[in-house]
Amino acid sequence: MAEDPRSGFTEVQGIRMHYREWGNPAAPDLLLVHGWTNYSLGWAGVAEHFAGRFHVVAPDLRGHGESDKPVTGYRLRDFAEDVHQLIANLKLERPAYAGHSWGGNIGTILASDHPEDISRAFLEDPVYWRMQHAFVTALPGALARLERPEEEIRAEARERGLTPEQEDWEVYRNRHFSPHALTRLLTDNRDWALASEERLRRIQVPTLILVGDATVSPQPGAILAQELGHLQSIASPQVVFEFWEGVGHMMRGTRPDAYNERLEQWLAGS
Repeated sequence: MAEDPRSGFTEVQGIRMHYREWGNPAAPDLLLVHGWTNYSLGWAGVAEHFAGRFHVVAPDLRGHGESDKPVTGYRLRDFAEDVHQLIANLKLERPAYAGHSWGGNIGTILASDHPEDISRAFLEDPVYWRMQHAFVTALPGALARLERPEEEIRAEARERGLTPEQEDWEVYRNRHFSPHALTRLLTDNRDWALASEERLRRIQVPTLILVGDATVSPQPGAILAQELGHLQSIASPQVVFEFWEGVGHMMRGTRPDAYNERLEQWLAGS
């Protein structure tokens, strides 16, 4: 039977950050960081897979889940500093880091600016050049989730045969993030499209970047083929790019077994 995660809070930069943890705290640390509009339980399948051998920690980023939701403070540097302080507060010992999308962006900063924080990075389809236009292409659909009638969400859940408790989680999953978090995150970070290149040049820990397929729909990979070639030419020798053909942005959701297997290999050093 899968272990229920333990829930906790810590203060980072004057806000309360919520996190969940699985496994033995004495085991090697594995830190899982979600993307925009997701939250810590989105990692449950990965966490449960590794909890027998790792101490797994997954935070709710500011503006998401059970963490505080300030009106401002959604620059990428704010998120990276939050995670930097989380690692210190929980006394994690250079955890291996896995991040998806925005969590992949945070991991890019930690791997370049705070190599003392993490031992290696596994970045699932981070968003680099796409930040230039994401506030137009991604924002409307994400915000629409907040306006979806609760009864519509519940009716869809019942059609899928979910239990009342699972219905409640479906409502929460669609509503758990702050509109300020998403709006400010996407509008205030367009400069990351270029700043990311400088960080990629300076990455100082072994880093694997999984690249989703930008030709699939409805959730295409975030890195275009032309972009990938350029990023490969400038990135630190510590960085390896791996393209997953036919798999879009939600890689671990589409191919969970393959994702866990590849993360397993990366944690083992290959």
